[in-house]
Amino acid sequence: MANPNENRIDTTITAIDLGNINMGFAQVNTGLDPYAQTLTDDERSSLSSIAEENETFSDDALEQGQLLVAQFPPMLQTVVNNMVNDTTLHGQLNTIEDTQLLPLVQKVKDTKRLAAHERYTAAIAIYKYIETGAALGLPGFQAAYDILKVRFAGQGRQAGTP
Repeated sequence: MANPNENRIDTTITAIDLGNINMGFAQVNTGLDPYAQTLTDDERSSLSSIAEENETFSDDALEQGQLLVAQFPPMLQTVVNNMVNDTTLHGQLNTIEDTQLLPLVQKVKDTKRLAAHERYTAAIAIYKYIETGAALGLPGFQAAYDILKVRFAGQGRQAGTP
């Protein structure tokens, strides 16, 4: 068991800071609204994503399409122009995701994991103390132990097994 006295994170987000964080996210959402789309579950499963080899192919097709665009019919010229915007937007969103979102999500996940670990380590330390107090017959400890021991019911060795 980890040392319950080692507490790397001992803080909460103040109401003011949480409000500012939420306002910042709202501002980011508002800023992305004109450029972002929300898909249905069916759309998410039916629309193609782009693997590396398909991205290379798409870049090559765009390059060749731009070289020959004057020889294309007007409808295909529009496709090339739309593809330029799609390619640019995809790159911009990749940059946002890679440089802003993913590091932020990882930081939040890491901090949640650390807080959860410290929380559970403290819970085990409290449980062990209460378990000992109940075994010694200290007043009030048995009731607390009866509540907490349920978590570990059925774990460990069963009576009569080696």
